Amino acid sequence: MTPRFHPRVRALALVTAAALALGGCQLDGVEPEWTVPRGSAAPSASTPAAPPAEPGASQPVSDPVYRDYGNPSVDVLHYDLDLAWQPTRKRLDGVATLKIRVAEPVTALKLDFSDAYDIGSVTVNGAPTPGKVTKGDLTVDATARAGEVVLLKVEYSGVPKPVRMPSERGDFAEGLGLRAEPDGSAWTMQEPYGAFTWYPVNDHPSDEALYDIDVTVPKGWSGIANGQLTNTTENGDTTTFTWHSRDPVASYLTTLAVGRYTKVTDTGPRGLPITYWLRTGRDEGMRPVFERTPEIIEWLEKRYGPYPFASAGIVSVTSTSAMETQQMITMGGDLVEELTGSEVEKREYLAEVIAHELAHQWFGNAVTPRDWRSVWLNEGMAMYIEGEWLIADGFADRRSWVAWLRQQDEESRPVAGPPGKWDKEHFAENNIYVGPALMLYAFRRQIGATAVDKLLRDWVQTQRNQPVDRETFTAFVQQRHPDLVPVMNEWLDSPTTPDGP
Repeated sequence: MTPRFHPRVRALALVTAAALALGGCQLDGVEPEWTVPRGSAAPSASTPAAPPAEPGASQPVSDPVYRDYGNPSVDVLHYDLDLAWQPTRKRLDGVATLKIRVAEPVTALKLDFSDAYDIGSVTVNGAPTPGKVTKGDLTVDATARAGEVVLLKVEYSGVPKPVRMPSERGDFAEGLGLRAEPDGSAWTMQEPYGAFTWYPVNDHPSDEALYDIDVTVPKGWSGIANGQLTNTTENGDTTTFTWHSRDPVASYLTTLAVGRYTKVTDTGPRGLPITYWLRTGRDEGMRPVFERTPEIIEWLEKRYGPYPFASAGIVSVTSTSAMETQQMITMGGDLVEELTGSEVEKREYLAEVIAHELAHQWFGNAVTPRDWRSVWLNEGMAMYIEGEWLIADGFADRRSWVAWLRQQDEESRPVAGPPGKWDKEHFAENNIYVGPALMLYAFRRQIGATAVDKLLRDWVQTQRNQPVDRETFTAFVQQRHPDLVPVMNEWLDSPTTPDGP
């Protein structure tokens, strides 16, 4: 998620940046080659036993911060979502088929789901089964043993309703989850929760799953989701867009956007397919900035290893924020309206946002926190990388950037808490971004820039598709640079900003 800072264009040492307009073409997807095979994470003191060898398998846990979301007794392996959006009625019709591994014996399947929808047919393994939604939970009668795999199918329809974000961030004042715009378009952002506002889900980062999503919209409209677009089918006066994710996805990293879009294709390193979805008639000026994506990915790959997924993309929506949704960044197309400064500065800031969200494809998406207490593992690393990209791009100097981070930390830490023990009513505020980024600069002062890049590269490559938390990271650092552990603890736990870097 993009950090929310004011003013949006920073008072740093700025230089003129040349606007790049890269030619686009569409090529077949390329499977990334990782130096460490998937699932080969180095063991740590806190790493649990490996989950069953089943695609999409996870080990869900109860969240220590937001206990009302997620259910550790179920492990969703796969979501098959067949969605249809009616713009004139602002209505979503859905059929969700979930392949669920039962993690512990149950007499009912309980998932997060909005009471804004009317429930139609519900079946378990093909048999009609009672199901009801109460206070944001879908409960379906089903008795199953631990380890048993069941197939749950739910039909539903209704008008989506966002929910409050537990934060003081102004860019989420209208809430989290799927929402409809006056023109009938719709979009979603949902961290730490909110996927349940458009499909039944175990809405917690510890339960990653595979996804297949069909989005049917009126002809002339587009339905964009996370993953890779594999098919577009015309059906008379409607079009169905088919999306596939072959890597596990946490629910907060899914996305849905419906509207009138112009699709632009591009190519990244090693033939990586990239798509940009621009709101037709509104976002043409953003295209040159979006088309810096291959350049930014190449810069990231040199430091942290190959881009971890089969495709990349950006979809613009009616928001003033941005979200690192997996393989398809959800970009607030209205963000630029809040910016001050020259056109060059505005473009550079948008590129900075893209760099931040692309960094998350490694740090947060390929490696996802086990629970929300560990969200700093996502944001601190992305914030550090964002700064290093700005400096490499010639738009900031490191001394000014670090000084600005310290100023932000000194202001946010007393209000929202230290990044390792943040206040649950201040989710994703400045403290979890800037404090851990400064921690990495403190690491840098002690072991050097090259060693920090190697540490981060090793982290993402050895932990890919594994649940991680502070204990995992501590054990990882302890094995490589034990002298850094006290530095890490001070930056994560101190109620005031530590000295240096």
